[in-house]
Amino acid sequence: MVTDLVEIRRLGDIQEAENLEFRRYLTAHHRRIEEFQTLAVGIERQIDCTACANCCLHSVVSVSQVEIEALATYLDVNREEVVRHSTDPDPEAPARRILKSKKDGCVFLDGNLCTVYAARPKACRDFPHVTPGSHSLGARVSSLCRWVSLCPILYNAFESYKHRVGFHPHLHKV
Repeated sequence: MVTDLVEIRRLGDIQEAENLEFRRYLTAHHRRIEEFQTLAVGIERQIDCTACANCCLHSVVSVSQVEIEALATYLDVNREEVVRHSTDPDPEAPARRILKSKKDGCVFLDGNLCTVYAARPKACRDFPHVTPGSHSLGARVSSLCRWVSLCPILYNAFESYKHRVGFHPHLHKV
């Protein structure tokens, strides 16, 4: 299992075209995401996410009004303070809010640890979206692929899944 973040980034970038070919292979062969999710959950249990935090460094996290309320309660501040200091308007949907990001990640990231872990938004709780039975947009193979070079769980899960389904790059042109 590869856990070195620099190596995962390097390999993920090198394998970008191969992973695109693999996504097409999975679609053409009608592979269901549940098999991949089961494999990924097993790998997830072996990875210490606090050694990485790339999801917190690179994600754009939408927050609902309910999540803003939960953060306010957790932080013992009013809702408006969370909106003002911890969120920005979503550039793609100005009526919605996203968590603010700084140069070193999410506004709630301290080193590799989440300062609001117990009240973190659903998108953060669900990352890397590999729970069997979860079929959100984030759980789609195309969405997961963009994280392969950033997330040790997804990198290792994709590589294991390629072997499990018998995928060989350049032999399976779709």
